[in-house]
Amino acid sequence: MSNRLPEDTAVSVKTGQFIVSRLTPSQPGALGIVGIYGDRACPILNAYFHAFKGTSIELLAVGCIAVGHWYHELATNGESVHSSRGGCGQTQKSQECVVLVRTGIQSWEIHTHGGMAVVESFLEIFESAGADKVSWNKWLTCMQKDTRDTTVRKQLAQVDGSYAAQILTRQLAGFFQSDISRVQQVLDMTPRCLDRLVVAQAIINRLKQAARIGLRLTQPWRVILLGPVNAGKSSLVNALAGYDRSIVSPHAGTTRDVLETRVVIAGWSVDFIDTAGFHLADTQKKKKNEIERKGIDRAAVAAMEADLILHVQPLDQSVNDGFSITKLGDDLPPYITVGTKSDLCDTKQSCEKTVLEPLVRTSARTGHGIDRLIQIVLEKLVPEIREQPDCFLEGVPISPEDVDVVRKLHEQAECYSRDL
Repeated sequence: MSNRLPEDTAVSVKTGQFIVSRLTPSQPGALGIVGIYGDRACPILNAYFHAFKGTSIELLAVGCIAVGHWYHELATNGESVHSSRGGCGQTQKSQECVVLVRTGIQSWEIHTHGGMAVVESFLEIFESAGADKVSWNKWLTCMQKDTRDTTVRKQLAQVDGSYAAQILTRQLAGFFQSDISRVQQVLDMTPRCLDRLVVAQAIINRLKQAARIGLRLTQPWRVILLGPVNAGKSSLVNALAGYDRSIVSPHAGTTRDVLETRVVIAGWSVDFIDTAGFHLADTQKKKKNEIERKGIDRAAVAAMEADLILHVQPLDQSVNDGFSITKLGDDLPPYITVGTKSDLCDTKQSCEKTVLEPLVRTSARTGHGIDRLIQIVLEKLVPEIREQPDCFLEGVPISPEDVDVVRKLHEQAECYSRDL
């Protein structure tokens, strides 16, 4: 029984297909890249591109580059740019300095500066010659032989945090495939050896532990703030984000809907979710208007979908006036009790008497406790950072297919162990 990753398959473009794609974001940047595939690419490249060293693009080896000028207009007499680029009486044509990369037998990349008009002009030239313009992710699907490599590249384009990007970059370098190969070699080896099995099982266990994070590298962690009205939830979100994202007002009930703020903390992408406040105990009997009630209902639903709840308790109010998070149900995500408005308390003792649960004391106005709260939030969301810091330095499963490969290897290792 073998659980090796699938062998590279043939490029999935159809015979005779001619495609072009913008491989960099559709906005101004330092670099613009256009990808071209098809047997009709070479004549067009010959017509518009002239290498500085006179290199013939037909003779350019795969993986090699040629630097030269790209002439955006052909000579009016039908000659190629090679014959019209100089000499008496010839018109100077619009040109760009570009790098031409041969990425395959019939595939090329043009690297130029990232002006939108320049990149668009390249696309128009190939489209007018009959090429189908495709999106960058469809280009990857067509051109990549390894489906996992395509998945990694697509995820890498979506991540916000540097930590997730580092993990994906290692996978692009083949760390996961290397781990799988090492384990498979042990399981296929004869005679069987207990010492080698121990090494293989250690790799499998590390991959299993890393899967929880690997499966959601492109999904920000969701942290929701719940608490009574006028508890300082919006001010706390602004303090965590480092800028004014939520409207802050001394009037109770200013926030009436769910408002999300994305922040990258220590390389991880986190969505802090500000919500409508729940009414205090002494106002529960007052009739709430329809808009306010819907906002509270949305907050309760969002809480069940969150990864972590910040149970916000204003330290300037009595504990008897506070909102109890347990009223939302039994199957809640993990939560941290956060005391706000610590600057309004006369002493630390008076603050601690207002809330019975262990809490993190903060002040959005002075910044007190914000850094500590961020650290605690990260430890709750990604405990592996502290418990297993080396877990993400090598192979990491990033898809259900990867997890299935690891699961099958685990089963095979169990059989191997029983047969020793």
